[in-house]
Amino acid sequence: MKKQYIRYGAIFCIVVLLAFSIAFIIFTKNKIDDYNLYFKLPLITEYIDYHADNDDGQLEQQVIRSWDRYLTYEYADRTGFYSSITDVNSGKVILDSFEQGIHRGDAEIEKLNDLARKAGIEGEKTYKPFSGITTKEGIFTSTSVLICQAGEGSLHVSYCIAGKPLSSVLKINTMTYIFMLLGFIILEILVVVSFVVLYKNQMNYEIRNQKLTRGIAHELKTPLAVTKATVENWDYFDDDRRKDYSKRVINEVDHMSDMVGKLLDVSKIKEGSSKPVRKEVDMSLLTGDIIERSKELLRERNIIMTFNHDEKPYTVYADPDMMNIVISNFMSNAIKYCDHTIMVRLIRNGRRIEFSITNDGAKIEKEELDKVWDIFYTTDKARTDRMSSSGVGLSVVKSILDAHKADYGCTSGDNGTEFKFSLPAYEPA
Repeated sequence: MKKQYIRYGAIFCIVVLLAFSIAFIIFTKNKIDDYNLYFKLPLITEYIDYHADNDDGQLEQQVIRSWDRYLTYEYADRTGFYSSITDVNSGKVILDSFEQGIHRGDAEIEKLNDLARKAGIEGEKTYKPFSGITTKEGIFTSTSVLICQAGEGSLHVSYCIAGKPLSSVLKINTMTYIFMLLGFIILEILVVVSFVVLYKNQMNYEIRNQKLTRGIAHELKTPLAVTKATVENWDYFDDDRRKDYSKRVINEVDHMSDMVGKLLDVSKIKEGSSKPVRKEVDMSLLTGDIIERSKELLRERNIIMTFNHDEKPYTVYADPDMMNIVISNFMSNAIKYCDHTIMVRLIRNGRRIEFSITNDGAKIEKEELDKVWDIFYTTDKARTDRMSSSGVGLSVVKSILDAHKADYGCTSGDNGTEFKFSLPAYEPA
């Protein structure tokens, strides 16, 4: 089973990785497409008047302003840049961005320098604004060369740029990629944790089923053996002994019936088919009735029971029959494991009513406290005598308290063992 969960977990992790990779590729490609879409020289040269008289330097000023526009452009980051104005007749370079230090980039700038100079001198001899533009778009490198003629064809204005789409996109969207990576890591962790939790829950479920099966088998084995032995020897008993053994068989059958009934109660409550029918319940009256019914057992065991409460009602909104089961189970457990004294208390704690019962019996070890609510768990199997000890009672109590969304718990120490629960106090509308 463990290998199966590891295999499925690995498959889910790979699926998440593939999904993240596809999302990363699609996002990056869209950003690269945007980069190449705006990687166009006309955007920065469209305001230049190529008919301008070069004598007063207007053309040079317009071209220099275009450099500033480009070099402050978001997509100009990490690009090579070269621009010049060249006299076609003499070949003289009138304006050169590289010589004036107006450039960015790495080794690409030298190639751009040669390319732009050559393009400026060997460009077309006819006047065509924005003609001669060549753009090559790629993932790692994009280039764009533009040759424009001015001064009735006597001047060439050249631009040549090289961009790095992938590296620029990665740099511009660094925070987005960081958040995507964090999201991927968190998602992978959640997948791993989810499968670990599923595996542990499955193992706990299997263990609970094994315990339940062993518990049912153990609890049914003795009464069935007693019943079988009695039936097999029935013909050999005289009338007096038959009466005695018939009572014994009836007791064993009652024990089995009680245990099966409690198991059914747990199942019904947990699956929601048996829901609380809530009414006003005075916890002090209910507890008093249960103590009254327990007086005979208390007298037989010489147990002193104290019930601390005041005369005001302790009213909650709960199922009275289920509350009767809860308090009766707590009471029978306290009597069963008590040495001398039992203390029952009802407390108003803010807007909640708290019930607690403490007995001075043997201490329950800390590692055992959470197990007391498990089916068929008993702390002292020797102390059964007249009181049934199927170990199902507290599991029924837990199911009922969970159905009422009550707070409950168990503590144990040198001063005794305490079971308690609390419910919201009933407040009439």
